[in-house]
Amino acid sequence: MFRSYVSLQAPQAPLKLADRDGALTTLPELISSSVPELNEGASFWTHPLLPSGHLQTAYTAVNKFETVDKVHYKRRVLQMKNLRYRVGEDFLNYDQWGGKSTFTIDYAVPESMSDPDHEKFRPESQTKTLPPRTEYLDPEAEFDLLADDSKPLIVCLHGLSGGSYESYIRAFVSRVTEYNFDAVVLNARGCANHTITTPQLFNGLWTNDLRYLINEHISQIWPNKRIYLIGFSLGGAITANYLGQEFDQVYHNIKGAATVGTPWDFPDSSIHLRESLLGHHVYSPAMCQNLLKLLNEHYEGHLKSDPTIEEFKKNPAAYSVNRLRDFDDAFTSRLFGLNGANEYYRLASPVQRLHKVRVPLIILSSKDDPITGYRTLPHDEVKQNPYTLLITTTVGGHLGWFTLTGKRWYADPMAKLMKQLDEHSWTKESVPQTDLPRDISKHSVMDFKWIKQVRALPSHHSHNDVLKTDYIDVNLKNSRKLIHNLNDVAESLNSKPTDLSPERKIASELLPLHQVKEELSWVRKSEEVRRSE
Repeated sequence: MFRSYVSLQAPQAPLKLADRDGALTTLPELISSSVPELNEGASFWTHPLLPSGHLQTAYTAVNKFETVDKVHYKRRVLQMKNLRYRVGEDFLNYDQWGGKSTFTIDYAVPESMSDPDHEKFRPESQTKTLPPRTEYLDPEAEFDLLADDSKPLIVCLHGLSGGSYESYIRAFVSRVTEYNFDAVVLNARGCANHTITTPQLFNGLWTNDLRYLINEHISQIWPNKRIYLIGFSLGGAITANYLGQEFDQVYHNIKGAATVGTPWDFPDSSIHLRESLLGHHVYSPAMCQNLLKLLNEHYEGHLKSDPTIEEFKKNPAAYSVNRLRDFDDAFTSRLFGLNGANEYYRLASPVQRLHKVRVPLIILSSKDDPITGYRTLPHDEVKQNPYTLLITTTVGGHLGWFTLTGKRWYADPMAKLMKQLDEHSWTKESVPQTDLPRDISKHSVMDFKWIKQVRALPSHHSHNDVLKTDYIDVNLKNSRKLIHNLNDVAESLNSKPTDLSPERKIASELLPLHQVKEELSWVRKSEEVRRSE
């Protein structure tokens, strides 16, 4: 029998929340009083046959859990109109396809709403059979689904190549709806049996489907609806990236968010997979095969028009696409105009934008997650941002957390925490500027000519350049190392030479050297294992 233990990383100056009587509390205090399952030092019994992260993860993959959490959905296929949204002084297109793109959202509904005649609402563009318990929605009935403004709405985002049917999604949706939430799942393009209508799929940096859903759909139809977001795995990265990109301009009705089992540093997660025997030989090939299956399903439709994919289909022997990084290098990155997996991974890492999140964000991860790894969980970033909170467990795997009874541990506590968050309020004005992370754009170092030149790179509204303006943020404002180095340079300009003492230099070098030594030991062990195969 094994127990999984819970730890909390709270910010140094947590956001103040007010209950309906005006009494103030913080997220850690709220958890301590109302959701003790997530409190520091709490624990739960794991399933006796699943005592490790690998076993928890494997069980998630091999069991479809069709006899539990039977959530029913109504599907709406949304066509992305040829509209623009504002970023600073620029107006950017949501995508480059001129109003032809579609994506799907699945509303959680009671089983009593089942309609055997739902196929009459199927759009002509959709050719695939829907997942279990999913039916097409009558567009005329959509408003009534979320018409009760007293009920908050939670928008769920799934993991890599998944969908609303995934068991980890259904486990949460089935619980959160019992706490009087409406729920909808945003399916990534091409996932959950969606037939794409333009040659584009998804990636961890593509946030515009979520942005469009919020800006042009939910806020237009239900302007008074309180909104919460939760993303699982890759969906968590999209959620965090979206919130960081929105920064102070985030939609005012988004009241909170959560990420579950999210890769925060894509390059490190990629290395973590490569270093692990199971990661290298099982998880990574399995994820690659799922993506190749997705690519093949959509090839005869619209992906055929992409030159890279067409060349791959004509001459697959010229490509070596066996693992996740191979796929991201050959296809994911290039479909979005990037140069390869390395560039995609660097730009898509949500840890770079975490200091810009301005809504309460609960981060749940397991330290034994064999997919995302644990070395770059955002402990330091959470310390610096009052809006965030990191919750970790010792056992849980990747989106597992199976308890003694076989149920997923996180589903009820996370749903309960969302309910508690909805019963409290907060304002940006209540957070002193001195409690927020530094904004390098307002630092004196920004007067340096070379930085001004880089920040002046154009972002023309006529192009599909939603990512370009973000590149500047990634490479300048959000790079943890760059921020640290530039601030040190700026501070040293006004300091005496004696401030840079030998002791300070030695102390600053010890940790990096120790980390390098540890990293090299991982690589050496991995290479020794591979040579012995």
